[in-house]
This record gives sequence, C-alpha cells and structure tokens, in this order.
Amino acid sequence: MSALNRDLRQANVYHALTPESAHLALKIYKTSILVFKDRDRYVAGEYRFRRGYNRKNPRKMVRLWAEKELRNLRRLRAAEIPCPEPLEVRENVLIMSFLGDREGWCEGATHSLDLLDC
Repeated sequence: MSALNRDLRQANVYHALTPESAHLALKIYKTSILVFKDRDRYVAGEYRFRRGYNRKNPRKMVRLWAEKELRNLRRLRAAEIPCPEPLEVRENVLIMSFLGDREGWCEGATHSLDLLDC
C-alpha cells in the first residue's frame, strides 16, 4: 500500500499493488465517525434494510456503507458509466480497481472538474 490518495470525511482511499503488480484502490471506511447524526440516510432506500438494522453498533453501520457503495458501483458499471470496478468488501474495506496510470497516479477527481468548461 502506498501513499494516501484521498482523505475523505467518511473514508481514506489508498493505492495498492498486488503481487502481480496490478493496481488497486482500497477505500477504508473510518470506524470512528460516530459524530454523524444522519448516518441512517446512507442506507436509506435499500430494500434489504427495510425492516431496520442495528443502530447501536456503528461498526456494523460502516460495513453497511461499504456494501452499499459496492452495489452502487456495480450499478454504475452495468449502466456503462465509467467508475472503478468493485472487487470485494471485507469489514470496513472496499477493494476496487484503480483508475490511473501505470505509475500509480490517480485520475482527476470529479469534484475538481470545472463544469463551466463542459
């Protein structure tokens, strides 16, 4: 695993290499983000949580966020929208393909695009 690529509010994203030198992105969700009062909205609308979930266990909530992002990325890819390929979720870690060059430099983030030039 190499240097931190992105430090987000709910997770950190790292660049990693497999033993075969394939590039991966690891999104590690923070388990200590208990200050969110509206964390329920991250799983709102999910059919499998229609009967609720354990609100008293924030670690389980963080895993649900990672699982939801995995499913959302799969939906994006099915719609042929460019995004990382989701590979696996383990606890609070989402493993996905890396979008960048062969040296490990990531592509530009969407939040840094100047939409006025589009």
